[in-house]
Amino acid sequence: MEMIKMQNKWAMAIKPVVDVRAEPKFRSERVHQIVFGEIVELLEEQIDNEYLYICDKRVDYRGYVNRNTLHILSEDEHSQLNKLPVLKVSVPFCKTVGGLSFLLPVGSRLYKQSENEYILPNGTVYSLSDSLLNIHSNIIDLALDFLGVPYLWGGISSYGFDCSGFVNRLYDLTGKDLPRDAGDQEECLESVESPEPGDLLFMKGHVMIYIGEGKIIHANGHDMCVSITDIVKDEYGKYLKNQIRKIGRVK
Repeated sequence: MEMIKMQNKWAMAIKPVVDVRAEPKFRSERVHQIVFGEIVELLEEQIDNEYLYICDKRVDYRGYVNRNTLHILSEDEHSQLNKLPVLKVSVPFCKTVGGLSFLLPVGSRLYKQSENEYILPNGTVYSLSDSLLNIHSNIIDLALDFLGVPYLWGGISSYGFDCSGFVNRLYDLTGKDLPRDAGDQEECLESVESPEPGDLLFMKGHVMIYIGEGKIIHANGHDMCVSITDIVKDEYGKYLKNQIRKIGRVK
């Protein structure tokens, strides 16, 4: 299949959640996601194919995205967007009204045109029916708002998280940049001896957030959702505790 390399081309996610896949086909593995309003770099376009090869520069992650879920930005549109204030949704969900009717997940980027008016590159103007901002000031209270969100391999939104996607998205809301995958998160963080609330606990292929009193919160395949596990009292928790190989502190 003929490939065209693209230079300095950008696109915006225009659906609530957009899957990033390992191969340019629907049945391929979901390796990552982007959410509404996030902007990605276009790397390659396949002729006569519905998928585009992109890079999510926020986490330096590459994969294939269905072109119908993106709006390819002209140079003028990209320039105009860069002039607008950008707000991040920090509540689990936020409903839009007016020219757009979506239930936006956490992490969505909104480009503000005026008081409670936001705009898409195609000129669509919409508003919000509720607040997009979380009142919590610390990572633990923020994490607790997502208890029960389904576990989803490759997930990075309140429609579904995997373990590292949950950690990455939460710290993104607090302005801290972390890699996308657990192994890379583990590698980049300073190691500490004893955990404090907000520290990350790593075992092979899994990352958890310590919330204090011997408990963690994590997106996991055991409960198939974001849940709290007691690593002192619970049998599953004791297993996890025995597998911990690093305590990482985010600064």
